[in-house]
Amino acid sequence: MIVRILKQSFWRQRGRKAIAFTAVALGTATAAALANVALDVGDKVARELRSFGANLVVLPAGGGSPVVFAGRDVTSLRGRAFLAASDVTRVKENFWKNNILAFAPSLDCVARLRGRTVLLRGTWFDRRVALSDGQQVTAGVRSLYPFWSVRGEWPQDFGGSPPDAPALVGESLSRSLGIAPGARLALEVGGREHVLPVAGVVRTGGEEDDAVLVPLESAQALAGLEGKVDRILVSALTTPENAVYERLGKSPRELPPKEFERWSCTPFASSIGYEIDRALPGAETRPIRRVADTEGKILGRIGGLMTMIAVMAAVGSALTVTSALVTGVLERHVEIGLLKALGASENEVVGLFLAESSLIGLLGGLLGGGAGIWIGRRITLSVFGTPGSVKSLTLVLSVGFALCITLAGCAVPARRVARLRAVEALRG
Repeated sequence: MIVRILKQSFWRQRGRKAIAFTAVALGTATAAALANVALDVGDKVARELRSFGANLVVLPAGGGSPVVFAGRDVTSLRGRAFLAASDVTRVKENFWKNNILAFAPSLDCVARLRGRTVLLRGTWFDRRVALSDGQQVTAGVRSLYPFWSVRGEWPQDFGGSPPDAPALVGESLSRSLGIAPGARLALEVGGREHVLPVAGVVRTGGEEDDAVLVPLESAQALAGLEGKVDRILVSALTTPENAVYERLGKSPRELPPKEFERWSCTPFASSIGYEIDRALPGAETRPIRRVADTEGKILGRIGGLMTMIAVMAAVGSALTVTSALVTGVLERHVEIGLLKALGASENEVVGLFLAESSLIGLLGGLLGGGAGIWIGRRITLSVFGTPGSVKSLTLVLSVGFALCITLAGCAVPARRVARLRAVEALRG
């Protein structure tokens, strides 16, 4: 009997029901598309942001901390600390190795060029290295800073580069001294002069624009610091760190076991740094706060924007459903009065309207959820160049979202049905 009444109701008011169904489907499609994108966007946006450089720096333990004595900063009086060059690959040999996307060591020293003091930096450009398990990975500034632009050629990079290996000259330094690719530099390091060929001119937008870059082993040999590096820059895929974990993460050994496990199994910058420190005894990993904080703000704002659009779509759909169902109640007041006059209780009549709304929500949720998943994949493809993955959870959430929309939209009509008296309805 109920099925028959529902079929007749949908047929007689097919225009109203179609409007409600369309509103639910569109609202659900919007929410499903945003949900499907949101489930992928964190990693994809984080990977895009990782193309802008390092977000972690590995320093010698205590080497990056200021030294204060009697209220005065005496950091400059401290002896220079180093990391072992042989330990560089260990940043990729820890629990979070799959989150380490790129890394490069560096060693800085002071040089004289044409009577001017310049920064001489040794680093890896594009080096193939082997990890302890035999895996081959590519490391260096080319993968760490893909936006760097070189006029000329990148120097060939391999272990054991000679002191006179080709160099890169920063764009600002090249412009001020008139240095072009193919020129030869007479660098004075430690009182000795060395002539280096110039492979190219690099534009970085940072301090490297005023520096001379050489292979790491060349800088070590020129400065007499064989086997040593100042720091290791790391680009890691991380999750924005909330204030609680940021506070607790400063002393991970003091966390309660459950809290420590949760913290250590989440790719926060601090938890990844903790694992790197464990892999490199005598090292201290620090987040580059300006980069990490910016990433967190960007991801937070994207999430907030998606939530706002989804809420607006839900409110718009619910209002449309409410309007369509209220009009339907007004058109069917005689039918409602007749049902009550024949003995149907208020709960049974209201239940009939809820069943109609639930059916609209179920069908609209399935259609809108499927359309939303397709739209989400197209959005991800157009923005990031790769289609998003299909999340089965999205379809389940879409149906639940659609049911919530229709039931919320049915609240006002259900109250009108409950208050409608049989005598008043039959009198018109």
